[in-house]
Amino acid sequence: MASHNLAIVGDFNSANKSHMATNEAIVHSSAALESEVEACWIDTPELAAPGGLGRLAGASGLWIAPASPYKSMEGALAAIRLARKRGIPLLGTCGGFQHIILEYARNVLGIADAQHEESEPDGSRLLIARLSCSLVGRTTMAAR
Repeated sequence: MASHNLAIVGDFNSANKSHMATNEAIVHSSAALESEVEACWIDTPELAAPGGLGRLAGASGLWIAPASPYKSMEGALAAIRLARKRGIPLLGTCGGFQHIILEYARNVLGIADAQHEESEPDGSRLLIARLSCSLVGRTTMAAR
């Protein structure tokens, strides 16, 4: 059985349904693929601290977790930048995906002042708008 280390970048909260669903998704996917996945949540302030990106050493991939804003956007963006530069597999769900877009805009497209309205509502260059409604608890079901 193959073994993989997955770093989940986000500020884990056991009361957050999307965080618990993230853990469940890893368990189910691991079983379905017959692959052992060792997942470790890493808080974003740890990644922003000097030497903090060392916590990602040995990770087979990064999952940028849902449920932003993060305690440290810079920590999350630093992890995303590291994955992009080193070719580490990267997945972002919900706000995590939005932050991947933000990092790419700032560091690849050269839009240094790109902002997310969630964390900078009065930002001069809002690349990502705040959702006008909450998606918490909603599901998508196709009519049959």
